[in-house]
Amino acid sequence: MYLKKLRKPRAGYVAIVGRTNAGKSTFLNAIMGAKIAIVSDKPQTTRRRILGVHTTPAGQIVFFDSPGIHQPHFRLNDRMMKDVRESLDDADLILLFVEIDDRGKDEIVLSLLGGIKKPVFLVINKIDKRPKGEILPLIGFFKDLYPWKEIVPISAKTGENLDTMEALITQYLPIGDPFFPEEHLTDQSERFYVAEMVREKILARVREELPFAITVRVTEMEDRGEYRAIRAEILVETPSQKKIMIGRRGSMLREVGEAARLDLEDYLDRKVFLDLFVKVAPNWRNENEVIQEIFE
Repeated sequence: MYLKKLRKPRAGYVAIVGRTNAGKSTFLNAIMGAKIAIVSDKPQTTRRRILGVHTTPAGQIVFFDSPGIHQPHFRLNDRMMKDVRESLDDADLILLFVEIDDRGKDEIVLSLLGGIKKPVFLVINKIDKRPKGEILPLIGFFKDLYPWKEIVPISAKTGENLDTMEALITQYLPIGDPFFPEEHLTDQSERFYVAEMVREKILARVREELPFAITVRVTEMEDRGEYRAIRAEILVETPSQKKIMIGRRGSMLREVGEAARLDLEDYLDRKVFLDLFVKVAPNWRNENEVIQEIFE
């Protein structure tokens, strides 16, 4: 690992890829210093490519936070993996995230890197879970799996080694002017962020199949004087899932709505009236209309 002093500003695109729950979105939020992507401990939390623009005196890093790499079983998952491949194609540099406790050669992940002629970093995340003395031997396990340009152990949760990571990323980017104004942080619309914020609160409260079987669509956003009125549908696939999502006497829906409303008021910097409804939409993960809304 060698850091050099940069004389000219650099700018480029960086793909964040890896298996689900490797801490990719936590890393993006940490290095951006702002909440760009929702996070949870559930697999496949990130469903579409999210752009984060990080501008420093040394240059501009445009991150692509990608869905977790997985075997698709629905049209939704096919579209998610399409975003992963597009991120790899569009990037100047690739960050492949693994967890410190990962073991074994991951053929699916490595196959995506086959034939790529651009620098790839291996980012070993969650080193806060291990004693310092165990980290170096674990790095040795990964080093021969691929011709990595750099291997960087980090903790996105605690911030350890993020400064080093940022400096290494910048020095591998092309020399050039920024692509976006300095104040630009993301390409997400308010409508998308609202839907994701509601989904994050749901993911924190459900388990088993429900995290995969739920999506949120915002049907109305309207300014009404001093507050923003938002109406959103929570789509589930079965009546039994709807019952769980509503909860006893509406307790689950109220809890989700209250938690989401508080975060949305902070994000929008105004009062929010949030109206949530649960709707059964069988097989929505294979419905083109719903999938298109998620990725538009």
